[in-house]
Amino acid sequence: MSHRQAQHQLLLYPAYRLIVVRDQDNDAGVGADAAIAEAQEGIAASTGYELYIHCAQDLLKVHATLEIWDDTPYPDSQVEQWGTPRTFRLECPSGEMSMGTPTGEAIGADLPAGPGIYTIDLTHRGRDEADRLRKRIMVRYDTIPLDQLPDELEPHAGIEQYRIRMWWHAPLPEEDDEDLDD
Repeated sequence: MSHRQAQHQLLLYPAYRLIVVRDQDNDAGVGADAAIAEAQEGIAASTGYELYIHCAQDLLKVHATLEIWDDTPYPDSQVEQWGTPRTFRLECPSGEMSMGTPTGEAIGADLPAGPGIYTIDLTHRGRDEADRLRKRIMVRYDTIPLDQLPDELEPHAGIEQYRIRMWWHAPLPEEDDEDLDD
């Protein structure tokens, strides 16, 4: 039976409506434009080095949970709440993950199994509700005094949620000896 080894949570305003999950040693941006465009159409996409999650809105804080498992997680009893997972593979050469926005706010997480290729299951809930709330607030946005804006937004923080479950899948491919000679 598999066990969850770690869980990391983040409540953030998703800059550019994005949450990015990647190994800290991976070069940001390799194939990013195509993956971001794909995520805008289908919620999430991966370059194989980074996972891009396109949030439904960026006015309210979004809740993201990164779960690290020792093996394929047991069947999810909450599938009705979270929906069917979307599955991705991600190369993690350092075994140190980063999850956050592309422009700053992020948390780190160590992968107990170390470097390797990891499988990621992404599920979400609350996207439609968060988008409806954003639209309702935007209709009144110009009439809300700035000092009252946090009071208006804070009760809705975390309605849009993402759960990222990851586990070790395979070792990284061996580097080609010819590449090492250059």
